[in-house]
Amino acid sequence: MKPIDAELIIWDLDGTLIDSKKDIAFAVNETLERIDHPPISDEEIYSYVGNGVRPLIERAVAASGGGNSLDTAIKHFQKIYLAHLLDTTILFDGILEVLRHFESKKMAVASNKPYLYVTKILSGLHVNDLFISVKGGDSLPTRKPDPEMLNVILQEAETSADRAVFIGDSAVDIQTGKNAGIRTIGVSYGFRPVAELIKSAPDLLVPTPLDLKRAIR
Repeated sequence: MKPIDAELIIWDLDGTLIDSKKDIAFAVNETLERIDHPPISDEEIYSYVGNGVRPLIERAVAASGGGNSLDTAIKHFQKIYLAHLLDTTILFDGILEVLRHFESKKMAVASNKPYLYVTKILSGLHVNDLFISVKGGDSLPTRKPDPEMLNVILQEAETSADRAVFIGDSAVDIQTGKNAGIRTIGVSYGFRPVAELIKSAPDLLVPTPLDLKRAIR
């Protein structure tokens, strides 16, 4: 593995820094119950994570029977998830060590999860102070894979695209990095299938959080 030389590391959140899938699945199925829909499997819910709240709930509602209750479901989910987003969510094993290892570098978070959720989770896990910039799916008019989020972070960090790297667990993340002209690292320990990451062709693909220490210099 030839490491990527970077002064700015931008991280995806869900499936990259944090294992949040159980809390998301709980909130989705609680939401479906509130609108009198049957639950769907946790595994199916995990496959819907990564594009923001509306696409997540839209797909979950469709999978559980459809109907015209999407906006009501989204309102239910927002309240339920806000109350439960730290019930079981943790940093992936080894991530804190990796973050400390790169503490001398500039670091940021770029997530399609709403900003309020992102900051509450980072604060609750006591890592918010490690990042110079945090962006959520409602921080800007666009979401990943549009490159605007990464471009704004580059400006705030006063770093050029060729001196940055974006780390994520999905094809959406890899495409976002490519759209911004930033090198990418795919992590196969996250929520998305390895085949999806391979097809998206990141600059590097790593199997565990600790491998990231060798992937960036």
